[in-house]
Amino acid sequence: MRQILFISTRPRAVKAFGLLALILVIALGLVAVDASHTLRVYAREAGFHVVVDAGHGGKDRGASSKNGTYESDINLAIARFLKAELEVRGMGVTMTRETQDWLASPMARNKKKSDMDKRRQIIERVRPDLVISIHLNIFPSDSTVRGLQTFYDQSGEASRIYAEAIQNEFNNGPMNIKRTAKTGDYYILDCTAFPSVLVECGFLSNPEDERLLNTAEHQRMLAHVIASAVATTQIKAAASIIN
Repeated sequence: MRQILFISTRPRAVKAFGLLALILVIALGLVAVDASHTLRVYAREAGFHVVVDAGHGGKDRGASSKNGTYESDINLAIARFLKAELEVRGMGVTMTRETQDWLASPMARNKKKSDMDKRRQIIERVRPDLVISIHLNIFPSDSTVRGLQTFYDQSGEASRIYAEAIQNEFNNGPMNIKRTAKTGDYYILDCTAFPSVLVECGFLSNPEDERLLNTAEHQRMLAHVIASAVATTQIKAAASIIN
């Protein structure tokens, strides 16, 4: 009703106001895109949205330890904690898998390809601001190697920023990890154009890492630090626009 009244009584004022509002929206949009340096920090209807990908699953159990710890199980546990941590910070979250099953079609000849294609389809449908894929590492020839390592697609600037933020958060934490984020040739990083990070949360070939990774306390800590790094990166990006 208010819009009809304005149009009928003050058409020129309304047109001028509308044009000014349109110009302002476009200008703010351009500033946001330019100042964020490829980090999408402007508001969307659903807010900042993350796809959390628990690597492997089903018959594809990923890496395993001599004690029978399977990567796919730990990945899912960490991913569930990460979903909760991100949601507490006001972010929307979509999981690629929420059960022990994988995503492969029962009729597919190549089950692994089918599973990965399904993950890609989920990402493309959701169109997230960030993809975080959770995995575990293994280094059978040297059981002393341990700790978290992040990877990103070398062609994605936003991916690098998030990967470095997560890696640095752990480097400066109680685990005393001294690593740098690396580029990685992983399907989940390359299959879409959306910013994507792969987090290897520890080595199942290291006894201490394996022990910790099997505890809910450590899984929750990993999720908390990853979510904090993402949130801090967003705050810094938003501040750069304001300043």
